[in-house]
Amino acid sequence: MTIQARWWSVMCMAVAIAVAMPCKFSPSAAAIPDAGASAASSAPATPGRIARSEERTLASLTRDNRSTHRLDASTRELRIPFTLAPGSVPEGVELVLSARPASPRSGGRIEAMLAGSRTIAFTPQPDSFEARFSLYSDNLRAGENTLIVRLDAGSADGWRIDLRASRLRVTALPSAGYETLEALETALSAHFAAPRRVFIQADGSGREQLAVEALIAQGLALRMGQAPVLVERPDAAELVVRAAMDPLSPNASIALADPYTIRLAGAETTTVAAAARLFAARSFAGTQTRMTPADALSAPRLAHTSSDSASRVDNLQALAESGVPFARENGGRAAIVLVGASTAERLGALSLLSRASLVSGSAWLYAWYGNDAGLAPADHDLFLMGPIGALDPRLVSAAPAEVRAATEAASRRVPRERRSYGSTAFADEGSPVSGAVTGIAALYRDAGGRTIVLLTAPEGADFSRAARRLAHSDLWRELHGRAVLWDAGSVTGFGPTARTDYALNEQLMDLFRRHDRLLALIAFALAVLLLFAGNAVNRRSTRSV
Repeated sequence: MTIQARWWSVMCMAVAIAVAMPCKFSPSAAAIPDAGASAASSAPATPGRIARSEERTLASLTRDNRSTHRLDASTRELRIPFTLAPGSVPEGVELVLSARPASPRSGGRIEAMLAGSRTIAFTPQPDSFEARFSLYSDNLRAGENTLIVRLDAGSADGWRIDLRASRLRVTALPSAGYETLEALETALSAHFAAPRRVFIQADGSGREQLAVEALIAQGLALRMGQAPVLVERPDAAELVVRAAMDPLSPNASIALADPYTIRLAGAETTTVAAAARLFAARSFAGTQTRMTPADALSAPRLAHTSSDSASRVDNLQALAESGVPFARENGGRAAIVLVGASTAERLGALSLLSRASLVSGSAWLYAWYGNDAGLAPADHDLFLMGPIGALDPRLVSAAPAEVRAATEAASRRVPRERRSYGSTAFADEGSPVSGAVTGIAALYRDAGGRTIVLLTAPEGADFSRAARRLAHSDLWRELHGRAVLWDAGSVTGFGPTARTDYALNEQLMDLFRRHDRLLALIAFALAVLLLFAGNAVNRRSTRSV
């Protein structure tokens, strides 16, 4: 046997022995793609934990929502409590302090700190200032915290702290999940690191879907103290609320399905709706992972105390301050109509509804919910939300003059839809322009004496964006009178003497904007006609010569 043959036989024998020996190597699951895929498919999706920074005004952290606070020799200290959600991990805190002198003799030493931490001190001159600085965060923790602003004035005068311009900014890592419904409710009510983005899935509720979604949105707002941020996808949410019929759940029930999911269930659609009313009416205080109607008998009532004083006038201001008249009898005389073709429009309307019920202090448990005003009970007040194109045009045409004036003014603010053909259609394709943030709010009485509220947006505007802007901002507090127009940053009122007509030059400009391409086509056709007419005249002149 040659050397090459012997070497080959030895190698074959070694390979055979290696194959025959038992394998002692145990790879990790991460090294096996199939194992990772199967685990991902069976486990519920959990939101990623990414530290985020949130900023709130000092006015929003006070109980009375006052706008200013004076620091002087008699009132040397301002204490503002705030909370971080349970299970969160704080990383840093910043304070923006805005103040103006009480007199030309204002001065002294201003100190800012968290309770139990070291102080940050500075000595301002008697001029208005806005100072931003980082506070020592060694004692910042999940749960209760207190911001302290202290003045050592000596013989100098004090300062007026602008609580609406001063802001507290906290950076924290959200909680990895919640073990009980009570802990989740505590997290929802926290000022910082709370789950704000919520996905509601109620398509398994049958004909009660709209009512279930509306009650869930109101229950979330009452727990948060603000309108929830409703999202269209569960992977974008920090909390998921699901409602569906379940034959194995004969009674209405609310359960914590996993650390990020609340599940409302019942055997029938009416039972699921009862679970949604339970969610909007009762607190989870003292509740572990499940609540039933029997548990709700001893549960505290879910309510929110508004800092606004109730208005006695029957207009948009009363609605914005106390939900009047729709909050009466827990919504028993209210018909809530949500219209709109897209999911985004429905979520925008739910945001508005949650803000309206929040200021009333409790959910509108017994209201009628639907998407067709024609099916609403005739003796109920109407609360309509959605784009104006989806509303009954008779409601707007029968409205008072100021409502029609606000509608016309809003229509003039948005760009007109262009119809493109040929090369212009190719140029416009692929470059959509998002709708303007413009909305209309109106309150009036119809011929039958019913109160009607319209929260809508004109054609060409984005109702979803406009609704979210109104629901999540101080613009809501500026609603007043019978009709207003709001945009991204302001509210414009319309009085009873408002007229729908406007100046001739504005009418001409609006005419050109509406029909600019048609007018250009007419001008082009006229130019071609004049060109042919000129050629004909030239031919006749040549022949005559």
